Amino acid sequence: MAGLDAEKAHEKSLHHAEDSLASAVKDENEEVQHRNPIVRFFLFLASFMIPGLGMFCEAYFVFAVGNLSALWKVEYKNCWKGIGCPVKLSESITYTQVCGIIFGQLFLGFFADRIGRKWGSVTTAATMVVGAILIISSAGNTERALWAMFTAVQFIFGIGVGGEYPVASTSANERAESSAALQKRRGETVVLVFSMQGWGNLVNTAVIIAIMAGYHQYGAPYSNHALEVTWRLSYAIGLIPLIGILLYRTFRLRESAVWTKKREALQAMGGSEAKGVQWRKFGLLMYYYWHRNFGTAMSWFVWDFAFYGNKLFQGTFIKIINPSASLIQVLEWTLLNSSVALVGYYFAAFTVDKPWMGRMRMQVMGFAWMFVLFLICAVHYDQLRTPKYIHTFQFLYYFSSFWGQFGPNATTWLLPAELAPTELRSMCHGFSAAVGKAGALVAGVVFGLVDGRTKFWISAFCGLAGVILTLITIPDVTGLDLREGDKRWLAILDGHHHLYHGDAIKPRHLSLIERLLGYGKNYQADSSSDVQYSATTTSSSAAMAKRAAEMSSPKQSFKKQNSGNAIIPVTN
Repeated sequence: MAGLDAEKAHEKSLHHAEDSLASAVKDENEEVQHRNPIVRFFLFLASFMIPGLGMFCEAYFVFAVGNLSALWKVEYKNCWKGIGCPVKLSESITYTQVCGIIFGQLFLGFFADRIGRKWGSVTTAATMVVGAILIISSAGNTERALWAMFTAVQFIFGIGVGGEYPVASTSANERAESSAALQKRRGETVVLVFSMQGWGNLVNTAVIIAIMAGYHQYGAPYSNHALEVTWRLSYAIGLIPLIGILLYRTFRLRESAVWTKKREALQAMGGSEAKGVQWRKFGLLMYYYWHRNFGTAMSWFVWDFAFYGNKLFQGTFIKIINPSASLIQVLEWTLLNSSVALVGYYFAAFTVDKPWMGRMRMQVMGFAWMFVLFLICAVHYDQLRTPKYIHTFQFLYYFSSFWGQFGPNATTWLLPAELAPTELRSMCHGFSAAVGKAGALVAGVVFGLVDGRTKFWISAFCGLAGVILTLITIPDVTGLDLREGDKRWLAILDGHHHLYHGDAIKPRHLSLIERLLGYGKNYQADSSSDVQYSATTTSSSAAMAKRAAEMSSPKQSFKKQNSGNAIIPVTN
């Protein structure tokens, strides 16, 4: 009798979570389906601009380092030549920032699954605000001291940037999942949020140009005072939306209904907070999802590595077109490239959910174009560097930027959150993003050791590697309800993954390696897995709680459970 009461309590808890989600869906539908077309348009803009402001600000500050480096070389010329300052100061700033980003992606990505999307978002925004204030106020008795502080605080700001990656992507995915009106446009919703990164890059470049124009810094000789005001004021302008984001997230942002529901469902199953249960989940994740995490992480790695080749174009062709280009002229070329790249974001957003495109095709297409374009540059490197072919060189430069955004830059940000279960989604995204940033670090080191032609050969190879990785390890989840993935995950946690027969294991939603491993063998087109698994979940809740309690021993190992082949930790 007591067991029956416990089962009813579990079932009631699950129904309560479903009711909460249904209420959230209703509220969001009312916002999206407003009758007034003008209001509906502005609501549409707000739907991705407000959630994407974090990506806007991180891009504004991250790309500022590259945009401002030329100004710093003029204002602090001795320091940047290594006189009284570390050699290769610009590389030190970039590497420090990237290390902070990697740390934030791993650390805050993990904790956003523990503390929730709201407080994860607040933490990233607060960290960026602190870092931005320190960047603006960087000072010292000597130039060396000034740049030592500036470099150090880039690490702090980078932590916030790193946390923004998994938090923004998972929040956008779950917002789309919790809205009936957005479920079929999940990819569009997420990529539109990501597109704010492109706007951050563009706006930062435009702001710097505007400030320099205001001080009439169109060419040499430059005023050190004007350059000082330019870089500090440009950062200060970026701080304004950052403070707004922090206030909004603290006082207005609601917790993700999807994250809340999954947390309640796991608690209803019993043992979700038991000692050792998290290690068991990591083990299950590694066993059932290792190929997905490997695919998304390495795809991001080779993308960041290959995209580094895009940056090689700009300095080369500007020197050929105008060897004496001024600071503001170089920034104008950067602004043009940012505008072309921004178009690619929107091509990606409005086609990624189309059945004829989808995630996997888009990623393969983008990598393939990167391979072809960089291969052309490698083969015809010497000719493209001559004035005769400079316009061809320019075309390849802008074309590579477009296909980078209309391809792997969008999909590598989207897929890690879609391919992971809700309760570990942020951590998985943070892991893939961190591996991707490591690709940028490695590229910076490797490309510093080889000549120009070899750099393009390497970038072309990375594009080809991206195609192969995608075809083998990346499933196309276009049109798949992410709740199906969570049902499969709950079945795995409960030791009954073989009873799940739904769309999450439909062959078209599995990668090549997953199909070869037989992950889709239990799929049933007219499956009643929902009913079967619902019963399984309720009837085995007590069993899971018991298993969780058994995992409290510090000495554990993983082995396959006889019933259902689920991996569970057991006492040695």
